[in-house]
Amino acid sequence: MAAQSFAKINLLPKNSFEFSTLGKTLKWALSSGRVMVVLTEFVVILAFGSRFYYDRKLNDLIETIDQKQAVIESYVDIEKQMRDILARKKVVDIYLRDNLKTKERIASVARVTPINVKYDEISFEIDSFNLSGTAGSEAGFYQVIAGLGSLPFVESVSIAGVNFDQKLGLVSFKINAAFSKTKT
Repeated sequence: MAAQSFAKINLLPKNSFEFSTLGKTLKWALSSGRVMVVLTEFVVILAFGSRFYYDRKLNDLIETIDQKQAVIESYVDIEKQMRDILARKKVVDIYLRDNLKTKERIASVARVTPINVKYDEISFEIDSFNLSGTAGSEAGFYQVIAGLGSLPFVESVSIAGVNFDQKLGLVSFKINAAFSKTKT
């Protein structure tokens, strides 16, 4: 029967400080302070542990950047060559567009060329162009020379060589035509 009810026995004397406002505040601060210390330690441990994760991630990023820089640096010579080629191409394009006007001049030569004349070679230089080919008759050859002389961009026409094949009735020729100095 003695085992049924045990009374709570506190051998420490109770004093009034424990029940005062300051005592209650101090008791609350000590108990909740322990919780705050535990939570702070948990945050510190998490921060310390995450440091390894972020260090590894940073090292991986640095390695990736180094690899990509190496790839980019390997293309430096190719890029320099391409820029050099594009710069040269730009100069040639400007020159062809502004000075030679090759397409228009070939079209003009084709307009003044009779049907029975065939060109073997047409070459353009800075201040002249050369034609070599065959004409089906003397009249066709004359029409080529007269037509070239009538073009606005031709200053003079000179004959470099003429051969007449009596068996075939063909006139082989080489003509040099100088461009006029004014732009057309």
